[in-house]
Amino acid sequence: MACLAEPAVADLRFVAVGNPNTGKTTLVNALSGSSLRIGNWPGTTVEKVETCFPVEGRRACLVDLPGSYSLAASTAEERLTRDELLAGRPDAVFDVVDASNLERNLYLTLELAELGHPVVVALNLLDEARARGLELRPEILEERLGVPVVATVAVREQGMEGLVKAALRARPPTVRLDYPEGIESAVARLEPLIQHPSHRWMALAALAGEPIALEEPAARLVETLKVELAARGIDPFLQIAGTRYQAAREIAQSVQASRPGAHRLTEALDRWFLHPWLGIPLFLMGMLLVFRFTFEFSDPWVHWLGRVQEVLGGWIAALPLPGLVASFLADGLVGGIGTVLAFTPVLFFLFLALSFLEASGFLARSAFLVDRLMKAMGLPGRAFIPMILGFGCNVPAISATRTMESFSDRLRVALAVPFAACSARLAVFTLFTSIFFPRQAALVVFGLYLLGLLVGMLTALALGRLTPPSEAGSAMELPPYRIPTWKVVWRQASARTWIFIEGVGGAILVSVAAVWVLLNLPPGEISQSLYARVATGLTWALGPLEIHDWRLAGALVPGFVAKEVVIGTLGVSYLQSDPVAPLGLLEGMRGIATGLGEALWATLLAFPSLLGVPGLHLPPPEAPEGLAAALSTSISRSGALAYLVFVLLYTPCVGTLMALRLEFGRRWATLSALYQLVVAYALAFLAARIPL
Repeated sequence: MACLAEPAVADLRFVAVGNPNTGKTTLVNALSGSSLRIGNWPGTTVEKVETCFPVEGRRACLVDLPGSYSLAASTAEERLTRDELLAGRPDAVFDVVDASNLERNLYLTLELAELGHPVVVALNLLDEARARGLELRPEILEERLGVPVVATVAVREQGMEGLVKAALRARPPTVRLDYPEGIESAVARLEPLIQHPSHRWMALAALAGEPIALEEPAARLVETLKVELAARGIDPFLQIAGTRYQAAREIAQSVQASRPGAHRLTEALDRWFLHPWLGIPLFLMGMLLVFRFTFEFSDPWVHWLGRVQEVLGGWIAALPLPGLVASFLADGLVGGIGTVLAFTPVLFFLFLALSFLEASGFLARSAFLVDRLMKAMGLPGRAFIPMILGFGCNVPAISATRTMESFSDRLRVALAVPFAACSARLAVFTLFTSIFFPRQAALVVFGLYLLGLLVGMLTALALGRLTPPSEAGSAMELPPYRIPTWKVVWRQASARTWIFIEGVGGAILVSVAAVWVLLNLPPGEISQSLYARVATGLTWALGPLEIHDWRLAGALVPGFVAKEVVIGTLGVSYLQSDPVAPLGLLEGMRGIATGLGEALWATLLAFPSLLGVPGLHLPPPEAPEGLAAALSTSISRSGALAYLVFVLLYTPCVGTLMALRLEFGRRWATLSALYQLVVAYALAFLAARIPL
């Protein structure tokens, strides 16, 4: 479990539960000011996440549990939610309910009532419900359930103060369902043998066939009761579920009324985005626009950070420092880590676009669009979701496979995920495409993303012959389209970018420092250093890929730690031989300020440029300098494309391998690493043969 605050004993402990797509994580963020990931699909919160915040002079900790439709644990995320609710006795449970889909959401609410926890209902997405023509009466819902009900719009942080106050006076729901006589009599006999505060829910769950751990007398009685009920023609599962659904329907009908003639934007848009022929082309056009947006808006800031890097190097060169110390600071830290950080604007703008598409409901439809294709590979449509998540980071994408019931499905998707081009690889793509394919950068990067996705899907298909495919069906829920607030999108993009930046302080710092040391041992010409000797030994293997420069070959080795290190290593190894000219303080500050003004102006020009308006494009970039100039003479365009394909597909970072090992064991993690090396080499070999 991740905790987003310093560990301490909490005065209050709250738990947030709800169906997927109810805005639960958005509500948790609004309450606590945290930046948990928000997504419009099941599986966004796969593990419980805890965040703490002050409440009226006390310290409250709020646990965000995975979205669940029911406490009947059919998936790993629902099992985690159920176990957490049974294990602890929170001061209050925030039951986040979608105001526009009350009937379905109230099924879980009624189960929570049978657990006996204090509950406060957050009637969320009230604005969407009204936009869909629904009139709601929260006071009637509060009366029917016997718990506080607070109307909220979490994305705008409306109702948060009232929700916290209601949680302080939360109480167990007074609503009680009357099951058929046979079920009620069986529960009455079983409850006294269950030594747990939630004995009524546990008795019902055991009768319905849930794998509930009971003591021996209760477990024996359950089997006896099942036989007796079966002899009377009573199916406990159907009768219990049916009673709950009927009660949820009646309560929902008493609380809401439809306004005639309301406009339904979601249905209108889905006629286009879910069209059997137009859907996928529109989805691909949307993703291409994401990459065009990313490059158009990030390019000015990449150039500005590059100028800052040059100024810092010049300032260091002007200091009276020993040669090795100055070289370490200028070439190792500024040249290596600075080169990586210079590409953070690319990641930020990509995360900005993806956060908008996730929160809007657009990306959730990707699973529906490819459902037929995924079924052809023996996978459920929702298996596509971890592959899309892999575009951000492969590690949580592998964890997201837990939402699938079949081990075979989980394994096949998890071994396909590392081929998805994560954000770390994007930094490498940006560097090379800006040098070798400046006019087609967005198209080349888009093609690399599609290639990784295609290879991953073919991998899952091939593994279907080794592992039996799942026979279970799957159901997907499509959330309504939403226009997320700027604050939500900005917070998500900033949080994801900061995770990338934090990595520079760990493995990347150690790797870049190690490369600098190896480049300076023994002292003298870097082409005779230990690093150069080892890297030169790799060029014979990479020669068929048109990769002949030892610095390019050597950068792939620390890339096993994290793909961002490839850029840092290239910066250290190439710029090591180029002395930095000393720079005065005022001259450097003027250069930074001038570059900042140019970046702001270029960002404004990017708006019409994004839409293809002629006459407002920036002038063609000048000849590349520094690292760009060195790289442009070290490898051909075909070799650069092969290098990009190899970086896309070869063995993922250590974190991804550790995630595979944690989920599936050492053997599968090792096989995945070796398999990716073979695939990367083969496809990079083909890419090197493309005449460019």
